[in-house]
Amino acid sequence: MPVTVAPISTNELVRFVLARVEDDEAALKRRARAHVDGADEAEALDRLRAETVAKRRIVGTVQQLIVLRDQPCEKPVRDGAVQILRALAAPYAGHSAFRSEWHISHRH
Repeated sequence: MPVTVAPISTNELVRFVLARVEDDEAALKRRARAHVDGADEAEALDRLRAETVAKRRIVGTVQQLIVLRDQPCEKPVRDGAVQILRALAAPYAGHSAFRSEWHISHRH
């Protein structure tokens, strides 16, 4: 049985996720400026930078899926796209701007 996604403001959810990615990028820049020595730390920072770039790309692709899918038969695509956004927002559930309706539904 498909998961039914409650209507939410996807624009607000997108803005929230992108703002958290920006926060993460700023934190990475601060860590890099602190110039922590060690190859392991440099490798970890590079991976985290690549992760923020990947998140931005994922959000962009998801936005296209939401906007371009306006036929009733395409509702599962839209619902899946919203679930992806919710999953990207989930690690930031403790943030003051996180909204309770963005929690991921665990029903399948």
